[in-house]
Amino acid sequence: MRAFYLITARGLTLARFGAIPLFVALLVQTHRAGPQLWSLSLLLLYAGIALSDFFDGLLARKAGAASHVWGQLDAAADIAFNSLSLATAAWLGLVGPWVSVGVAALGGRFLLRNLRQQPTPAGGLVEDRAGKAAGVIYYLLVGAVALDLSVEGEGRRWWLARVGDAAFLYTLFLLLRRRTRRPNPAAP
Repeated sequence: MRAFYLITARGLTLARFGAIPLFVALLVQTHRAGPQLWSLSLLLLYAGIALSDFFDGLLARKAGAASHVWGQLDAAADIAFNSLSLATAAWLGLVGPWVSVGVAALGGRFLLRNLRQQPTPAGGLVEDRAGKAAGVIYYLLVGAVALDLSVEGEGRRWWLARVGDAAFLYTLFLLLRRRTRRPNPAAP
């Protein structure tokens, strides 16, 4: 059963990479053709991508096989999905282009930091709560973009753009903050 969990977890991570071009294409098609034709596909794919992010880590831990390399791939899939989806939303005029740049910059810094650091004792990535919250915010923002495109009317688009701006300001705060290092009690 552990092998099944592990294969499923890794398959979900890889599938998320494969779903990105389809999701981006559905964003563009829904924007062009209107919500009648493509909205259900867009929303179902978003739900599938978000659920795959939740379940891949859960299944890997259940298999007892959480690894630094697969954690990096999982994070890279999330960063690619969010930054490319928000870059497409910026191209469609729904959010500012700085939003996707902020996601890519913060995500890139996270990946680089984890390449240089030793994995946690459980084999996972070194994370912080504020960065984890940013990842959730980006997923929710992409979901808001998908939902906005899937509902008739454009009167609320200004609101979506302001939420994107707020997400960018939070990202900017995280990029500019000074992190104080806590002493490691296990270090000699």
